[in-house]
Amino acid sequence: MPEIKLSIGGRDFQVACQEGEEDFLTDAANLLNSESQKLVSQLGRLSESRMLLMAGLMLAD
Repeated sequence: MPEIKLSIGGRDFQVACQEGEEDFLTDAANLLNSESQKLVSQLGRLSESRMLLMAGLMLAD
């Protein structure tokens, strides 16, 4: 089972995935990271949990 490193909100995460899912997970993490960076630039410093919650909600909208 492959492991990939994802960077979201300035933190690195090691994630195991099924063979062939690496690109999908990397793209999803990049999208979430992009939204989290937008939030920080608009609202200033947020707690990690608040930033990821808000970024997830923005993506779901």
